[in-house]
Amino acid sequence: MSVDDIVKTVNVQGCSAILSGAIQRDMMQTSDESLELLKNIQTITGSKLEYEERGGVSDANTISSCGVITLDGFGPFGDGDHTIKERANKKSFESRIDLSEKLFTFFIKNKNLQ
Repeated sequence: MSVDDIVKTVNVQGCSAILSGAIQRDMMQTSDESLELLKNIQTITGSKLEYEERGGVSDANTISSCGVITLDGFGPFGDGDHTIKERANKKSFESRIDLSEKLFTFFIKNKNLQ
């Protein structure tokens, strides 16, 4: 059942519903600074990270729209994002944890870097 179908369904006689609004967040925009950050992360971790524009909506979009250098998508790999059929590849958890550990270790050891 679609959202439109739900809105059109009358459960209480004499009542109706109106659906209004739009997407609340713009798509995250790529910036030279975010691409530079991605390159730095690849150097720090020795990992090759694929860049892609997916056009999805994320909390990271809100931060990005404020001009904060933002990267998103460091969670496990999977498909069916935000649906009842969303899945995560178990093996990807290990690689993502390893990536995070390398970053945290770097910044703990180099906490005096600006």
